[in-house]
Amino acid sequence: MDTRRTRGRMPNFLVIGAMKGGTTALYRYLQPHPEVFMPPVKALEFFVAEANWRRGAQWYRRQFAGAGSNEIAVGEASNAYTKYPRFMGVPERIAAQIPDVRMVYVVRDPIDRIRSHYQTRVWQGDERAPIERAVIDDRRYVDYSRYWFQLQRYLQWFSPEQFLVITTDRLRNARIETLRLVYDFLDIDSTTIPDNVEHEFYRSGDHPYSSLVPLKVRKALKRHVPAAKRAKELENRIFQVLNTARGERSAPPRPPIAMPSAVRDRLASMLQEDVRGLRAFVGPEIDGWGIA
Repeated sequence: MDTRRTRGRMPNFLVIGAMKGGTTALYRYLQPHPEVFMPPVKALEFFVAEANWRRGAQWYRRQFAGAGSNEIAVGEASNAYTKYPRFMGVPERIAAQIPDVRMVYVVRDPIDRIRSHYQTRVWQGDERAPIERAVIDDRRYVDYSRYWFQLQRYLQWFSPEQFLVITTDRLRNARIETLRLVYDFLDIDSTTIPDNVEHEFYRSGDHPYSSLVPLKVRKALKRHVPAAKRAKELENRIFQVLNTARGERSAPPRPPIAMPSAVRDRLASMLQEDVRGLRAFVGPEIDGWGIA
């Protein structure tokens, strides 16, 4: 009996972020590839102490028990892996368990990522402060957009060759070319194109519905039940089915929350050195987003 099928095996690649950067889209595009296995629950967050680290390595292995011998690239996608310093010790734990792992980091215009992050929190009822105060006072907004700051933590434990950095814009506008780049990085067949390649997951025009589950309950579920991380997506799908039955194609549109120019300028000055560091690491593929 193949013990990998009964006990599972450790992944050999991770999609490590960034939040609101396109990790869900990349997860959806990678799943159909015949040489890829990714579990049905996207964000396992095993290497986060506050999430699922306490469940142990055998629990983590079991999440990949469905991987067959033809599935060469076995991985998962958790953007919590690039949320330092909110979550500490993640690269160290990864290095201890899977030192040869390859990691894909999907990055987005850092100021637009902050705006999208803030907008989602407002629409879900998690944020009430005005944007000009929230994105400056709550360090998470800027820290999650400091991509070089996040990568530097990993480079203490891994070689640069273990990382592939791609941009959200490239994944959106040159999808097949970008997926082939990822396939080559994972050493799988780059001629296979997923059937869903024309679908743009979570387009900016798809507005989330407010959750029916209170915030405190949702946070508790996420801590204790990994599958609950996709519960909000399930809620959205239910509402979409109900709307379709009523002849409505989507939720009533909400105007996007704008980033005031003065706040944008302040964020740009805060992020400039970080963008320069990322450009030096990645190369000309990162154009600096007009920041650096």
